[in-house]
Amino acid sequence: MINIQKNLVALLEEKRVLHKQVATALGVSQQTLSNWFNRSTDLSFSQITQICEVGGFSVIDAVTWPEKYVPESQAKPNCDECRRKDEVIDNLNELLRKYKQEKQQKQ
Repeated sequence: MINIQKNLVALLEEKRVLHKQVATALGVSQQTLSNWFNRSTDLSFSQITQICEVGGFSVIDAVTWPEKYVPESQAKPNCDECRRKDEVIDNLNELLRKYKQEKQQKQ
């Protein structure tokens, strides 16, 4: 499975967004954010979404990084990018499943 935390850190670095800025925007301590990124704590889908919003990139970017998502209309048959896209979709479905579980547990 793709390491979302690693991808988020890399994308924030690429966008030159400081972890302090992300922590402040999300209303958490830098230690909490550090725990999220070091996989000490699992990230919820909503937390991933918020980090992406602060960083100025999409969730799909976080899942596919360093590759870029290619819409089906632009994909070539039997290519590596197409297989990568299938992996991305599987990972997004897994994230959505976890997010739905979290929401159900909170209710």
